[in-house]
Amino acid sequence: MPGRRIGMIPPLVDGSVTYDDKTPQTIEQYAQDVAAFLMWSAEPHLNQRKSVGMGVISFLVVFAGLLYFVKRRIWSHVEH
Repeated sequence: MPGRRIGMIPPLVDGSVTYDDKTPQTIEQYAQDVAAFLMWSAEPHLNQRKSVGMGVISFLVVFAGLLYFVKRRIWSHVEH
């Protein structure tokens, strides 16, 4: 088919990068590494935001529980 050929070499080739921890040197692994790096470069503070978010959610759950029990204690003697 004419027009379906690319004039450049493939950007990822098996064995072009060596890993110290014996990770397989395949195109799929290289693609995963590139995707992970691009995700990190787009959101470099994602892990910090997630940990702060979990702390905030934990605080809100505890605070809501305390408010519920305080409300029950204050309004327990009032007839509805």
